[in-house]
Order: sequence, then C-alpha cells, then structure tokens
Amino acid sequence: MNRLQRLLTPPRLVFGLLMAVFLAAGLHLAADYGISWDEPIQVDIGIKNYRYVVHADPALLELKDRHYGPLFEMFLVRFMDQTSPRSMFISRHRLTFLAFWAGVIGFYLLLERVFPRRWLALFGAGLLVFSPRIFADAFYNSKDIPFMVAVIWAAAALQYYLKNPSFQRVLLVGLFSAVTTGIRLPGVFLVALTALMMGRDVLAGRLPLRRAAGHGLVYLLIFAGLTFLFYPVFWREPLTEIPQAFEIMANFPHFASVLYMGHFLSPQTLPWHYLPVWIGITTPIPCLLLILTGIGRAIWQWLHSPKSLLAVESTPLMLAALWLGLPLGAVAVRGAPMYDAWRQMFFIYPALLIFATAGWDWFSGTIRRRIGNNTLNLPLTVILAVVIFAPAALWMAAHHPYQNLYFNPLAGPDMQTVKMRFDMDYWGLTYRRGLEAILEHDQRPLINIYAANFPGEANAAILPPDQAGRLNFVQNIEEADYFITNYRWHPQDYPYNDEIFTLRLGNARVLSVFRLR
Repeated sequence: MNRLQRLLTPPRLVFGLLMAVFLAAGLHLAADYGISWDEPIQVDIGIKNYRYVVHADPALLELKDRHYGPLFEMFLVRFMDQTSPRSMFISRHRLTFLAFWAGVIGFYLLLERVFPRRWLALFGAGLLVFSPRIFADAFYNSKDIPFMVAVIWAAAALQYYLKNPSFQRVLLVGLFSAVTTGIRLPGVFLVALTALMMGRDVLAGRLPLRRAAGHGLVYLLIFAGLTFLFYPVFWREPLTEIPQAFEIMANFPHFASVLYMGHFLSPQTLPWHYLPVWIGITTPIPCLLLILTGIGRAIWQWLHSPKSLLAVESTPLMLAALWLGLPLGAVAVRGAPMYDAWRQMFFIYPALLIFATAGWDWFSGTIRRRIGNNTLNLPLTVILAVVIFAPAALWMAAHHPYQNLYFNPLAGPDMQTVKMRFDMDYWGLTYRRGLEAILEHDQRPLINIYAANFPGEANAAILPPDQAGRLNFVQNIEEADYFITNYRWHPQDYPYNDEIFTLRLGNARVLSVFRLR
C-alpha cells in the first residue's frame, strides 16, 4: 500500500465527506443563534487586547477582565465582519463554529492514533458532533469551545510525540500547549499532563531520562515564551500581572447564584457532586453508558494487572485518564467556583469520549463474537450505531437552535420538574426569538420593553438594524409595553395574564413575552 492509499482509506474518505457536509451545514446554521450572556464582554476583551497590540491603546490595562485568555478573541476581532452589529455577531458565530469543526478533525486524528480500527475514530468523532450542548455552544461560546478544541490538538500532539519522541515533536506539543493557555489560563494543566506522560515513559524504559529532561526543558521554554507572548497584559508589568492572573483564575470573582437540585447556591459553595451530576444529566444516555463501560473496563484492567499501567498499549487511556483526572482533581482541591452547568469543564469531554469509544469497541466486539456470523457484522454494527446516534440527532434537529437546553431523562420526569431543579436558558439565547415575536406582534415604530436580565437587551444587536431600532429598553417595568423573561433566577410563573408569546420545551416555559399595556 503506497502513501496515498494509506491516506485515502475508506474511513478517511467517509469522514472527509461528512466533514464537508458538516461544514456547509454549520456555516448556514450559524445565523440562527442568539447572543449569549458573555458575548458582548468577550467582544470587549478582544477589541481592547487587539488595540493594545496594534495601536498601543492603554485601555486594556484598566479592563476588569484583562487577564482573561485573549488569543481567540483577538483572532475574532481581526476577522469578524464589523459592518453592523448583526453582521459582527453572525460572523463571530461562524468563526467559532470553524474552530469547533477543526476540533472534530483533531479529535478524529487523535482517535486514529488511539484505536487500530479506524472506523472507531469516525464513531468517536460522531459522538462529539452529536452532543447537543457542545454543538450549540460551538456557535456562540468563544471561550470554552475554542479552549476544548485547543486541548484536543494539544493532546493529539502529545500522543504523536509519545509514539516516537523527538525534538521536532516536542516543539509541536509546546506550541499547542501555549495556544491552549492563550485561550484560557487553565490550559497550564497541560504542563502537568505532559510531564506525567513523559515521566511514565521514563519509568517504562521507553524514554531515556537524559533525553526526557532535554525535551522537557525545550517544552517549558516554548510553552513559557509563547504563553507570555499571547497575553499582552503581561508585557508591561509581568511580575505583578502574572501572579494576579493565576490568583484570579483560581478564585474568579463570580457570585451569581446557580440553580442546582432545586436550590439557589453560591458558585463558591457548590457540592462535590455538582460536576458529575451536570455531566450525567446533559450527556445522551447511550453515550453516558459507553463512557461508564470504557472507564469501568480500564479500571478493571489496571487493577487486575498493575503492570499494564506502564504498558505502551495503555498509553492512550492513561492520557485520557490524566486529561480527565488532573482538572477534576484541581477543582476538588482548590474549590474553584463553577458557572452555570459545566461549560467551564467542556474541555474534559473529549477524554470521556475516548473512554466511550473504547466502551463501544468492547461492546460491539462482544456482540459480534456472540453472533459468530461475519455476514451480519456490518449490518449489526450499523444498527447499533443508529440506536446510539439517532435519539440525540433527532432531538437536536427538532429543537434547533436551542440544543443548549438539552437534558436527558435522568434530570427529571418532565421538563417542568427539570426547570424547577436546574438552570435552563442561562445563556439568554431564547431572547432573540422573543424580541422577534414582539416585532411581529406590534407594528408601532417604537416599543418599550423591560427585560428580566441583560441578554434580553443584548439580543437586539443580532436583529436587522431597522427592526432593532424599533425596540426601546426601559429600566422600569412601569414604563414598559412588554415584559420579556427567560426565567433565569425565577423558575416560577409570573402573575401577568396577557402572554402573547411562549417558547416551550416539553411542558415547561423557557421564555415568555407578556403585554403589560
């Protein structure tokens, strides 16, 4: 088999075709999403960092969020369409989706190096695409999704290095680690991940200690130098700004309460089970079962044969285990505050999907061996894959563009129960549809609106300018013609009778528009 034949294998051809379709679909769908709560803040971070770099504008040094990872935001500022607010946000959504698209490619390439059967890489990449909340955030979450993508590529580079350690390959690992940290400062966990995986190979005798030390030094120099370069705020007073950045990262001043298990809790005092529960109730059940299967089998193997912890065959799952365990351990030890749901930790999801793919490999192989009929292997595999992917895919299509509201049955028997237990539209994305409904209902040139929280007003920016100009947001509800709410921090019903528009998920209202006068 020549090099071209090795590159153009059937799994890769199918993957390439599917990714082309996915790219076209994503670029088209990007215009459908509203503006999330953090997007105006992220735009400001990007603009001030960009102006500091290009024009030496000192406004960055006075910015409250100046330590937030600027790299992807500066990229967005450089390439987004700034002809109008609507064009700007839609172009940002497309560019953010492009990052996710690149992340799916990176995850496929990583899985190719993990599993000998290349069709498994296609399966694992499909799990990433058909994760409803990840898919929705891939358009408007310019913090957590690009960070997840960068972690994927950093892990792929590390796996590539561990296959055949070399000076050139460790440079690649350092580059991707620095890019990741430039997007979000918690990317520094990759330093510990890289050190542990290199140390494991030293203990196993696959990597000489002196060579590992040299590669480690090169990695640290590349990582530290590029990370410093990617944070303009560090350039002026690094001895002050760098420690302050890490202190803020560990104890971010976020105090907005979150609804968890029916109670409003402070982000600083969340219980230990907050993350496992949120992951459990927002991951499609088939995927969740495969994750548990893969993790369970890996733990059983390592307990049954401790020597396998250092075996080269265990390298991919050990990488996934540390990718998962280091951040979760840091959160548990430091007690870092969590935002709504688990979006801060999306970057560990690909590690879970590596275990899910391993679980699928074992499960499908067991079924094939039990059947014992080679002619049934392909149709049986296809049927099983449809059973796994179809529920999430159908739900995502039916509830577009609100995939961010996905909960599986573990969250509650019905959506009204879920609404009273957990935050629903904490991003405020449904406000776009509510504002459109007001404009359709009321043809007056100026309409006074009172929004329950900030995204209600922010979403006007993604409407056509002539329509957005008809909306006048007031600070006092007594002055308003309409009240619009996404029920954040108020899951109970409101006492207003004239509800002109409702957006429902099952039996729960997730957005309401009330006419007041």
